[in-house]
Amino acid sequence: MPEISAFCPACGRGVVTEDIDTKNVRDRILGASSYFALLPAAVFLTVPALKRNHFICFHAWQAVLFTVSTVLVALFFRLLFMAVSLLPAIGYLLGWLSIGIAGLGIVMLWIVLVVKAAQGDSFELPFLGPLATTLTVRT
Repeated sequence: MPEISAFCPACGRGVVTEDIDTKNVRDRILGASSYFALLPAAVFLTVPALKRNHFICFHAWQAVLFTVSTVLVALFFRLLFMAVSLLPAIGYLLGWLSIGIAGLGIVMLWIVLVVKAAQGDSFELPFLGPLATTLTVRT
């Protein structure tokens, strides 16, 4: 049979079959789902079978660190909003603008993290990624 054939001339079956590694797909789904809330990431870090998987453990730790840093950033921008809103005329507008831009940035970063985990990449955030790698190696 020629190598360029996509189907068998005798039976019609596809010659090129893509072998999908079910374990790899499972790891990617679990890695991406760890970013949806703090609870799945905490569960993935406590289940012994998942804790041994480097990919899932890395994304679970990075999700926990991302959630904590998001809360800290939100508190910072809330304090900034309170300080800036005291300015006359445009202070209130600048406060809402800064909160909106920070919120959009956090949501876009969250989407990137979920997509990269679903693609099977170990995408590291600049400060949180190396810390998550260190925590992954320790567990």
